[in-house]
Formats: sequence, C-alpha cells, structure tokens
Amino acid sequence: MIKTVCLASCLILGACTTTNGSYGVIAASPMSLYNLAITNETVAEQVSISSAEQKILMIPFGQTPKIDDMITRLVRQYQGDYMGNVTLEHNTISLLPFYHRTEWTVTGDVLRVYK
Repeated sequence: MIKTVCLASCLILGACTTTNGSYGVIAASPMSLYNLAITNETVAEQVSISSAEQKILMIPFGQTPKIDDMITRLVRQYQGDYMGNVTLEHNTISLLPFYHRTEWTVTGDVLRVYK
C-alpha cells in the first residue's frame, strides 16, 4: 500500500526550474539612438522581480506572468533606461490535477544611458 501511494505521488508531483536565457541587453520599449549618452551608468546591480500564476483544480488565480511588464517595472522603479546582464528563469511546481504554479523571474542590472 505504501509503495503504491509513493509511486502514485511520484507520477503526479513534479517540479522544474530552468534558465530560459541570459541576455547582454534587454529593454521593454524601443530606445532612440539620437539621445544616447556616451557613457553608461549602472543604477542598480542584480535586482530581481518575480511573477507567478497559480491554478487550483484547473481554475487560474492571478494573471499570467508577462516578462515585458516585469522589465518595465524594474526599469521604472530604479529610474533606468534598460537592463543589462539579464537572466530569465522559469519555475513550475505541480500536483496534477489539483495544483499548478508557474513563476517567472527576471534578474539583472538596471542601466541609464540617456543624458
């Protein structure tokens, strides 16, 4: 009986964390090349933001995470222009069909280049 319960829980319980990319430069909005300064200024180093969506009994709670919104929030919060050295991570935990959680994390430096 215990082996059956353990085997069944292994089949429906799952978790995974993956790095979906590392980027040198990323921006959520277009940047004008006419107003760029010659020097870059690092406003904040290795800042991070996460957004998650949960489903209980296949009913979603919360909004689907949007990467461009997370980047925009970080850039506005630290009053920068774009992000550099960015890493995107995706984390999923599920206990099918009862619970499912998807989380995206953006980590990087906020930079300012405009005068």
